Amino acid sequence: MSSILDSLSTAVFGEEGDDPSCLTDPVTASLYEAPAKGLGISANFTPWEARDALRNNCLALLGPTHFNRKDKPVLTHKYALLAYHLCMKTLKIKKAQQLKALMEDEPRFFQGGASDMLQILRPVPCEGVAMHPHVRAGAMLHVIYDDYALCQEAGEPMPHQQYVIQISYCGRQHFIRRRYSEFRALHDRLSKELLVVPGFPNGDASYKIGLGDYAARGRALCRYAGRVHASLAARGVFSPRLLAFLEVDAARVHIEEDGRVSKLLDSTAQISGSAWHMVDEYWLKRWRKFVLGRAARRYEPPGPITNERLLIPLAETAALVKRDGDEFRATTVPRPSRRKHRETFAPASATVAKYHVDAEAIIVSPDEASQKAQPEPATIGRHYRAINYDLWVYWKMVHGGGPCISRKTKELDSLPACGAGREATSRLQRFGRVCIAKQRKLEDYWRHLSATAAGVREVLADAAEQKIRDRVDETLGRAKNKRTEGRLKLAARYTQRMWRSKKAYAFNDDNVRVMKHAQEIFATADGEVEHASAGAPFIVEEGERIVQLGGAEQYEVKFTEADGPSLPVVLKKHSCSELTFVHSVDKKALSMKKGRDQLLPDSVLLVVQAYPASSLSHEQVMHRLRSAKWPLTLRFARPLAPADVAPVSRILELDETTTGGLPADLKLQMVKRVLAMGVPIRKHAKRGSPHDTVLYLNETMLFWRIKNATKLQADSKIVRKKKVIGEEEQPEVRGLSLKYDLTKGVGLYEVRYVRVGKISAALRRGASRKAPEAHCFSLFCDGNKTLDFEILKDASVDSANARTLFAWAFDKIVAEARGTKIFVDKTGAPVARSSPKKRLRMIVGAR
Repeated sequence: MSSILDSLSTAVFGEEGDDPSCLTDPVTASLYEAPAKGLGISANFTPWEARDALRNNCLALLGPTHFNRKDKPVLTHKYALLAYHLCMKTLKIKKAQQLKALMEDEPRFFQGGASDMLQILRPVPCEGVAMHPHVRAGAMLHVIYDDYALCQEAGEPMPHQQYVIQISYCGRQHFIRRRYSEFRALHDRLSKELLVVPGFPNGDASYKIGLGDYAARGRALCRYAGRVHASLAARGVFSPRLLAFLEVDAARVHIEEDGRVSKLLDSTAQISGSAWHMVDEYWLKRWRKFVLGRAARRYEPPGPITNERLLIPLAETAALVKRDGDEFRATTVPRPSRRKHRETFAPASATVAKYHVDAEAIIVSPDEASQKAQPEPATIGRHYRAINYDLWVYWKMVHGGGPCISRKTKELDSLPACGAGREATSRLQRFGRVCIAKQRKLEDYWRHLSATAAGVREVLADAAEQKIRDRVDETLGRAKNKRTEGRLKLAARYTQRMWRSKKAYAFNDDNVRVMKHAQEIFATADGEVEHASAGAPFIVEEGERIVQLGGAEQYEVKFTEADGPSLPVVLKKHSCSELTFVHSVDKKALSMKKGRDQLLPDSVLLVVQAYPASSLSHEQVMHRLRSAKWPLTLRFARPLAPADVAPVSRILELDETTTGGLPADLKLQMVKRVLAMGVPIRKHAKRGSPHDTVLYLNETMLFWRIKNATKLQADSKIVRKKKVIGEEEQPEVRGLSLKYDLTKGVGLYEVRYVRVGKISAALRRGASRKAPEAHCFSLFCDGNKTLDFEILKDASVDSANARTLFAWAFDKIVAEARGTKIFVDKTGAPVARSSPKKRLRMIVGAR
């Protein structure tokens, strides 16, 4: 019916022309124009040349995964099948439009793998179909619908439809004719023999009266046969009944393909990176008979490879020894149970019988028996042959058997060897499987160990109890994970928000830098320093603290033009840093207003006109003060007084009396405040004698008084002479500051770690030897420098406990400083800072 409609449409509308432009794939279009060129054969090819080209392409595709072949394939398997079908004209494609429609409607013709060409499928048992169990088949089977014809056999009252089907099996084509009822009978037999069978096309009464679409039914029946074979091939088997139904001679194809593929894979020279593999000559003779047999001289397949014969002495051992009632033979490999070679003898004639001597009557000496038991040496060409790895793998896939005997040379007694590439990978995989099998065997052995043996019940009970405990722990763990699942989600959201905020901060930081640069340019153009304007944003740069000393007492003092022209305070630079402190205050020149009574000597300058002084040097601070306009606002940090700090004795007492001790962060903060005010201590050095000093700590460094600081400070005092006042009433002006003028120090980034006891060399020399070890500790710094201290004896505190407290505090301080010292740059590499980090900050509406 469909052919009639096609003819009518052609007669009415005309035939559609060939349009290769509909093939959008360039490879498909080129193969449509020249399929023989795609396979690498001439235009005047023969069918077997096209089949050989397809076979060679399949072997080249299998090279990287199965063999050591390095041949480059011409096409992928899909395009190779397409080129082969176009060359052999099995699909009756006349136009590019038909090829496009076929590739969309029937993609099964171009599917599969390169191994489908190899004869590696095992037969399944089929009752009534004669098939040798060692015959192999390939998975490359295409059942193609061609046409249908009306036929009537003798004795039938009504004609019936027969479907003409083209069979393409491993590059061989032929035609068959089958009825729908024959397909139905095949399906019924396959349903009984196979576990899974694809769905069979349903029958319809319209076909019996000639109104059905026979072409559609024929294509459905062909698809059914192809699916049956493909489903079995996926499991490595084939149905002899199906191939017999399709008139495929699997045995003949096996003979032809086995010989041709073996010839392509065989080589007399050793392949680079491979080893020689030995094959039993007895099995090879049977294989040669099989592949060289034709028609009536067809031989049975050789079966599995019998390489175990090479591991057994060729001359059967005559000396049998009885040990514990068991008979065993002197060989490293046991006799294969599935192949016992038995010798049979014809009855001896009377002439020969009189010369027969009973073997049991002969007394053989042990030396003669050992000589007779010597095996015959294996000889290449007579007992075995040497082949390459590719041919061995192919024969192993097709015929099975073994074992694998690989050698460095062609001699059987040479050293064992293993080639590179796929051979080494396969060997490692097999070794891994053996290890897993042994492990499972041991597990099965211990699992099935008799529970009646002594002590086994207790061991099994303990093991069962441990399993129960593990199961309970696993259940509790799952429940805990389920409870914390919501917390993890919240933590993930928090991490995402923080990451986004950091990205936004980096973007804003770039903008702030631009604003800071513009602010400096405008200030330089006006001949002034940067200052805040009312209502305008002010960008400042401040240095971050290395360690946190807690809430420092800060206060602001506002100076007006009435306090000028110079400030009534003396500001000086710290002797070992860029810190600016108040040296002295002229209270008479300073009009005392609210807040000015807090202005004390040794106060540290923090802010000048809303600009932090932590990022400025002392010279920059003084320049900013000289350039600033009235009114001038300064912020200071007041020095700590003894009433502001808990003494060391009080800290130790609270730590002992509190249950579980003081919290670590609270105790550390208390010790930091003690160090900020100053701790009397004795310092040891590599040169000179020890001297008493005071140790100080601030946010960026550790410093101490120099030797004879008190004497130097007393000598620096001066007396201002006034004529009106008497000599005894002359006021004394403050000299050098003990804390900031007469000190030395190191940055906290330079301190590496702390050690208690006399570890350094300075504590083991001269007068330092007399110092008690329980009172000493050392700070190790960069450049092999050490700071060695000794806790002074005090009646109110235990010096050993005080030493332990300060060593613990310095260890925490060093760890805190290291946390701000090491950071990761934009490339992800860790970088160490040498000075405190500086960052930009925006102040809105500063005055």
